[in-house]
Amino acid sequence: MSKITFVNIFTVQPGRQEDAFQRIHQIYTEVVKYQPGFLDAQLLKSDDGEKVTAIAHWESAAQIAALRQHPRFQALHDEEFYQAIAKVEPHVYSSAFEVFPI
Repeated sequence: MSKITFVNIFTVQPGRQEDAFQRIHQIYTEVVKYQPGFLDAQLLKSDDGEKVTAIAHWESAAQIAALRQHPRFQALHDEEFYQAIAKVEPHVYSSAFEVFPI
Protein backbone atom coordinates (compact mmCIF):
# COMPACT_ATOMS: atom_id res chain seq x y z
CA MET A 1 0.00 0.00 0.00
CA SER A 2 1.27 3.42 -0.95
CA LYS A 3 1.09 6.07 1.73
CA ILE A 4 1.53 9.80 2.04
CA THR A 5 3.74 11.33 4.72
CA PHE A 6 2.63 14.70 6.03
CA VAL A 7 5.31 16.66 7.88
CA ASN A 8 4.24 19.85 9.61
CA ILE A 9 6.99 21.94 11.20
CA PHE A 10 5.80 24.50 13.73
CA THR A 11 8.20 27.24 14.80
CA VAL A 12 6.99 28.35 18.23
CA GLN A 13 7.05 31.69 19.96
CA PRO A 14 9.90 32.01 22.49
CA GLY A 15 9.08 30.10 25.67
CA ARG A 16 5.85 28.66 24.22
CA GLN A 17 6.94 25.21 23.01
CA GLU A 18 4.90 23.33 25.62
CA ASP A 19 1.79 25.43 24.90
CA ALA A 20 2.16 24.76 21.18
CA PHE A 21 2.77 21.06 21.77
CA GLN A 22 -0.34 20.73 23.96
CA ARG A 23 -2.56 22.38 21.33
CA ILE A 24 -1.13 20.26 18.49
CA HIS A 25 -1.54 17.16 20.68
CA GLN A 26 -5.18 18.17 21.26
CA ILE A 27 -5.79 18.52 17.52
CA TYR A 28 -4.38 15.06 16.86
CA THR A 29 -6.20 13.33 19.73
CA GLU A 30 -9.58 15.03 19.29
CA VAL A 31 -9.81 15.29 15.50
CA VAL A 32 -7.04 13.83 13.35
CA LYS A 33 -7.02 10.27 14.70
CA TYR A 34 -10.70 9.83 13.80
CA GLN A 35 -10.40 10.91 10.16
CA PRO A 36 -10.76 8.52 7.23
CA GLY A 37 -7.38 7.64 5.76
CA PHE A 38 -5.33 8.57 8.83
CA LEU A 39 -2.78 5.84 9.59
CA ASP A 40 -0.49 7.08 12.39
CA ALA A 41 1.41 10.09 13.69
CA GLN A 42 4.32 11.13 15.83
CA LEU A 43 4.74 14.51 17.53
CA LEU A 44 8.27 15.73 18.23
CA LYS A 45 9.61 18.58 20.37
CA SER A 46 13.01 19.97 19.43
CA ASP A 47 15.58 20.02 22.20
CA ASP A 48 16.26 23.72 21.58
CA GLY A 49 12.64 24.62 22.46
CA GLU A 50 12.01 26.29 19.10
CA LYS A 51 10.00 23.71 17.14
CA VAL A 52 7.25 21.12 17.31
CA THR A 53 7.05 18.73 14.38
CA ALA A 54 4.16 16.46 13.46
CA ILE A 55 4.85 13.50 11.18
CA ALA A 56 1.73 11.70 10.04
CA HIS A 57 0.97 8.97 7.53
CA TRP A 58 -2.17 9.07 5.45
CA GLU A 59 -3.65 7.01 2.66
CA SER A 60 -3.94 10.06 0.37
CA ALA A 61 -3.30 13.78 0.14
CA ALA A 62 -7.03 14.31 -0.53
CA GLN A 63 -7.78 13.01 2.96
CA ILE A 64 -5.38 15.54 4.46
CA ALA A 65 -7.17 18.29 2.53
CA ALA A 66 -10.55 17.03 3.82
CA LEU A 67 -9.25 17.21 7.40
CA ARG A 68 -8.63 20.93 7.01
CA GLN A 69 -12.36 21.43 6.36
CA HIS A 70 -13.41 19.70 9.60
CA PRO A 71 -15.16 22.26 11.89
CA ARG A 72 -13.37 21.13 15.07
CA PHE A 73 -10.00 21.19 13.28
CA GLN A 74 -10.68 24.77 12.21
CA ALA A 75 -11.95 25.78 15.67
CA LEU A 76 -8.75 24.57 17.35
CA HIS A 77 -6.69 26.81 15.04
CA ASP A 78 -7.76 29.87 17.00
CA GLU A 79 -6.07 32.92 18.50
CA GLU A 80 -4.63 30.84 21.35
CA PHE A 81 -3.05 28.47 18.82
CA TYR A 82 -1.40 31.33 16.94
CA GLN A 83 -0.21 33.04 20.14
CA ALA A 84 2.05 30.01 20.70
CA ILE A 85 3.05 29.39 17.08
CA ALA A 86 5.05 31.83 14.96
CA LYS A 87 5.27 29.87 11.70
CA VAL A 88 3.71 26.73 10.18
CA GLU A 89 5.46 24.79 7.40
CA PRO A 90 3.31 21.92 6.06
CA HIS A 91 4.83 19.48 3.53
CA VAL A 92 3.31 16.45 1.81
CA TYR A 93 5.67 13.70 0.69
CA SER A 94 5.13 10.56 -1.37
CA SER A 95 7.21 7.56 -0.35
CA ALA A 96 10.25 7.19 -2.58
CA PHE A 97 12.40 4.67 -0.70
CA GLU A 98 12.27 2.98 2.67
CA VAL A 99 15.03 1.18 4.56
CA PHE A 100 14.32 -1.51 7.16
CA PRO A 101 16.72 -3.35 9.48
CA ILE A 102 17.72 -6.89 8.58
